[in-house]
Amino acid sequence: MMCRLLGCAAAAVMAFGAATAPFAQTETRPNVRDGANAIVPLRARPIEKLTINPGFRDWGPATLTETTLFAGNATNKGGLFAIDLASGRLKWSARPAGTRSGAPFVATAPAVFGEAVIAPMGNTLVALSAATGKELWRGPNTELGAAAAAGGGLAFVLGEDGFFRALDAATGRERWKVEFAQFKACKSRPVVRNGVVYVSRGVRIAEATPNAPARHMRYLVALDASTGQERWRYAHAPTRISTGACLGQPIVTADTLFGFDDDESTLYAINLANGRDRWPPLVVQRSVEGRQRPIAVGGLVDAGPVLIGVSKTVLIAFDKATGRTAWEIPGQYSDTAPSTAVAGRVLYFQGHPGAAPAAEVQDRIVYVGGKPVTPAPVLPGGRLNALDLETRALLWSFSRPTAEPNWNFGHVAPVDGGLWVDSYQALVKLQ
Repeated sequence: MMCRLLGCAAAAVMAFGAATAPFAQTETRPNVRDGANAIVPLRARPIEKLTINPGFRDWGPATLTETTLFAGNATNKGGLFAIDLASGRLKWSARPAGTRSGAPFVATAPAVFGEAVIAPMGNTLVALSAATGKELWRGPNTELGAAAAAGGGLAFVLGEDGFFRALDAATGRERWKVEFAQFKACKSRPVVRNGVVYVSRGVRIAEATPNAPARHMRYLVALDASTGQERWRYAHAPTRISTGACLGQPIVTADTLFGFDDDESTLYAINLANGRDRWPPLVVQRSVEGRQRPIAVGGLVDAGPVLIGVSKTVLIAFDKATGRTAWEIPGQYSDTAPSTAVAGRVLYFQGHPGAAPAAEVQDRIVYVGGKPVTPAPVLPGGRLNALDLETRALLWSFSRPTAEPNWNFGHVAPVDGGLWVDSYQALVKLQ
């Protein structure tokens, strides 16, 4: 769920018909809870139950508690907002002044711990009261694109000055800090589990000399959450570059961290106990206009025995035990706006499964095997789908009219029997 509101007005209730699925419809079955993911999935064709329009266009990802959705405006005037899950009513909105970037935009999911909602707002770490939205404390200026994490009474974030910090979640008092070398863009996405913080870290491995600049490497590290002491450092270096891996889209299970390096188009599975590979890093390649090429994969989600991600031309399920492709569905998708989420044994995602992949560049002649091929046209965006993960049959597809036609959906947050998703100038609940 996501909500970014300048001053969320009362939610309007609207209903729209869902588009017909392009293949293999199945009959609606009773909702059942899954042992790994207990959220009841939305299997029937949805209607738009609640529509919240606070007067801005772009939302960031949301964090949900039992009763409240917290999310922010990622552009424009910024702000963080709290929405009542049952009614869609705005509980509070906050736009603190004096942040590093001026406008207090919120582009990452807020961290919630105890009574505090913590997020970089305009590149300054700010903690607000979850109940009232009142500012509790203000932390350091944050690195561009950095997200906050919280656990064990502490909040964690990478600062603009290159220090990764642990702060008391209740007071903002600094507990410890560790210096990270800054040398190449890598969005900091810390994950806290069982007293350990997992995060990508830049390390200077050789000082500058009169004849050569300093050398750096990027590592995934495991830091003791209470002290900042490094427990292990993942030392694998990719083959095509020499600066190490930046693991985005981290997914942490009981014993493994999975992550994808966008620069290297590589999927990793790392043992949480010792920082070693579960299986060799996998460069993800597919045929692009007749040639095997590394591809970008976005929207990585945990779907029980598989990880699922989206490229421009294929939805891919990776076996978590081996990294091999378990199954895939060709089509037209967006790796930058995948809208992926899992509820029970249902996958939500954006795109056109089964469609002929579109050419990277339109209005040109493409040759495959020496013969000209007419490229498929790019299909319109703004089409959300639900897929049965057991049968791989499409359950439903849904689109909605927007002021700018075919505007892509954003982040999906499942709830029992429904989901919240952001659209053009709106946060909507489907059920």
